Amino acid sequence: MSIHAVQGVDDPPGRAATVIAAQLRRRIIRGEVSEGQLLPAEPKLLAEFGVSRPTLREAIRILESESLVVVKRGSRGGIEISVPRVETAAHYAGLLLEYRQATTADVFVAAAAIEAPCAAKLARTRKAADLAELRAAVEAEQAARDDPEALLDLQNGFHRLIVDLVGNTTLRVLSEVVRHIIEVATRRYLTSASLAAADRMAASNAGIRAHAKLVTLVDEKNAAGAETLWRRQIIATGEQLRRSGVADKVVDLLE
Repeated sequence: MSIHAVQGVDDPPGRAATVIAAQLRRRIIRGEVSEGQLLPAEPKLLAEFGVSRPTLREAIRILESESLVVVKRGSRGGIEISVPRVETAAHYAGLLLEYRQATTADVFVAAAAIEAPCAAKLARTRKAADLAELRAAVEAEQAARDDPEALLDLQNGFHRLIVDLVGNTTLRVLSEVVRHIIEVATRRYLTSASLAAADRMAASNAGIRAHAKLVTLVDEKNAAGAETLWRRQIIATGEQLRRSGVADKVVDLLE
């Protein structure tokens, strides 16, 4: 579509770049182009939109600033599609949280506000397949007791699973952003040289026990118990990190 179909002849170049960026952004978000795929070469894009080279390049810079494209130079270069990522959203959320003087402890409180009601809803509505997934997740954690890195990934995955099984896309996205920040914080805490091996093992085992208990409460359809346990577990983890002093500022985690 030519840009002239949506732009008046007297519109400033910046407006044209914004409109082009919006059209290309829409293609990326709707999945009309895939991650890693290259956009058409510059001459084709110029012909498609009917604008000058500086205007097109400004549109690409807008998308690049949003981490939706990567401009690769050289003979094999081009404009490569990069789909929206949780890490990018978490980074910008982290900057905003730091600007608002939020601490890592605040993030854990937010996680509890999202995840605990999800645990309650799951207890009320769980199906046999949900219980099977939860039990398999706990069994995987138990099998990874001697592999701290793998266990940490599995335990963070269990938190994601609770929200995923509820089936609300908006909650899943919000939780993913918050959970990414928490993952970075807990990894830094558990890999800190100041943390004794015995304390690291105790924290990991406590997590496994809490997860197993939650599965029991969900199985029993004990919504109130599931919500209380999950909120307490998340808040307690945040308090543990706060006392350690390893991860206090959000923005320092995401640099």
